[in-house]
Amino acid sequence: MRETNSDSSASSVDRPTMPIAGIPGKLYIGIDNGYTGAIAGLLPNGKVSCHPVRVTDLGRDRFLDVESNLGLLQAIITGAGVTKDNLLVVYEQSQINPYFGHKSNHTNGKNGEFWRVLLSTEKIPFAWVNPKQWQKDMFRAIRGRDTKVMADLVRKQRFPSLDCTGLNKTELEGVNDALCIALWAREHNQ
Repeated sequence: MRETNSDSSASSVDRPTMPIAGIPGKLYIGIDNGYTGAIAGLLPNGKVSCHPVRVTDLGRDRFLDVESNLGLLQAIITGAGVTKDNLLVVYEQSQINPYFGHKSNHTNGKNGEFWRVLLSTEKIPFAWVNPKQWQKDMFRAIRGRDTKVMADLVRKQRFPSLDCTGLNKTELEGVNDALCIALWAREHNQ
């Protein structure tokens, strides 16, 4: 995924004007924590950096790849030129869903714990957000019920020049969610 300039105020949908929040010079990174998730950074210079998460496939089981995902995070942080004092990573909190079944709920918990441990051991400041909370806040002026469609609309409105060529539908959905989480972090200045 290529970097692009920041969000645009151009929109074909009427929505409330919201001030750009956040601290000047601060990097906000959002992580959609699933196997099909992504990492998105809102850089202080107005650019955006997005990457699908990296997964190691061991045949019977898959795991989020420690070295590759740490490398993605470090590349975004280095590219932003900020110290850890001017950085906030927010990842999506795992939540138990009885419709997912025990295996999927276990995987969700495992992925959430992956990010908590990785960020803690690297001493990277982080917080987590419940998906219902960031969705409620980010989609407040958008009609609909399909959160994937709504997240895609946010990306298209806020980052119309973001180059998403080369991403399949699943990867794009992860990028959309990660961008929304990064925007939520910036607007709520966690």
